[in-house]
Amino acid sequence: MGPDHPQIEIYTESKHGIQFRANIAKMNLDAKSWVVGKDYSAAPTCATCHMSATSNQPVTHDVGDRISFTLRPVVSIKLENWEKRRAAMQDVCSNCHATGWVENFYKQYENTIDLYNDKFAKPAKAIMEKLYAANKLTKTPFDEKIEWTYYELWHHQGRRARMSTAMMGPDYTQWHGFYEVAKTFYTEFIPEAEALLPGVTADVMNSPYHQWTKGLSKEQLQQQLDFYKKRYNQ
Repeated sequence: MGPDHPQIEIYTESKHGIQFRANIAKMNLDAKSWVVGKDYSAAPTCATCHMSATSNQPVTHDVGDRISFTLRPVVSIKLENWEKRRAAMQDVCSNCHATGWVENFYKQYENTIDLYNDKFAKPAKAIMEKLYAANKLTKTPFDEKIEWTYYELWHHQGRRARMSTAMMGPDYTQWHGFYEVAKTFYTEFIPEAEALLPGVTADVMNSPYHQWTKGLSKEQLQQQLDFYKKRYNQ
């Protein structure tokens, strides 16, 4: 629990957490053997995905052994031997889900992480580096307001968005994640950076990700309307 890693809250609201509470009587929790797909399949717990045995791999006490991305730093990166780590986690997933479902989840997951990295994390990091290089910030951490803003952007809000995507908790991905990331980025971080060094955000805000802030043409607005009308069949 906590602002930067609310795993218990994410799990509780996720489809897995809801399945667990609805089917706890079917979970065979007191059994000495507790192999997913063999002793139980009603729902996974945190231990199921990160620690429990499957028919193909033993129990592990390293809760990060099956994690392919590290979501803790400013910019998410794939860990060493990430292919092996991911295969181990996908082995767990495959006890309840079809191969196509598992592949689609990881595709969506990677796209979300790429979006966070490219739209917010890398640009914010680059801006902070420019401010330090221009001596607009001291070497003392957290003695300027923008350092607190930046910290909460990636460490609190950004982590929530990323971790919730991994654990399929939609409210923490969007409302407690990307919504707050975007709000902090546009209404606090960018103005604070510009106040310290005018023009430092120009390259970032001119990118396709952020051009909407300069206004959209009628054609662009119509494209957006047409997209959502088609998507929601209205």
